[in-house]
Amino acid sequence: MTPPATRWLLCDYGNVLSLAQPAADVAALASMAKVPEPDFGERYWADRAAYDRAELDARSYWERLVGETLSESTLHELVALDVKSWTNLNTASVEAAKRAAGRGFRLALLSNAPVEVARAVERLEELAPFRPRLFSCDLGATKPHPSVYATVLEGLAAAPASVTFVDDRPDNVDAARRAGFHAVLFEDPAQIDGL
Repeated sequence: MTPPATRWLLCDYGNVLSLAQPAADVAALASMAKVPEPDFGERYWADRAAYDRAELDARSYWERLVGETLSESTLHELVALDVKSWTNLNTASVEAAKRAAGRGFRLALLSNAPVEVARAVERLEELAPFRPRLFSCDLGATKPHPSVYATVLEGLAAAPASVTFVDDRPDNVDAARRAGFHAVLFEDPAQIDGL
């Protein structure tokens, strides 16, 4: 008798397994960077994809954002606060994913993230059941680039139809569907319980 195919639940990290960046942390980053808060978001995201792909290191990313050379201490503080802002878990989502594992799913994680955030996420004990944990900084590509989904399938040794992907960004979900994944646009942890 042929064993059943492995079913994978592949979760995005930011705004799915984690909460959104707290407004207080964003305000503190803007203040530390000496960028007016109304302008900070645009500048934060302008080069973020390159930082997430490890095309820019932390110093290059933050100095582009700030527009000046940074001391080691200021750079360290910016990176530490940035990491902190992305390491607030959405406990309801994590627990829903663990319940999915109880229904037979294997858990994995796929996230756009720079090296510093990725390594911090890897240290979160609550995410230990998610194996592998795949990050753009290690893949050299960011979602929604098609190569990301092809690399994921290789890493999981899985057929596209056996992977359910949950992400909060429509472009990432659409790209996953084009790659043959079952993809869900995340809005609420209850969606994971319905898989």
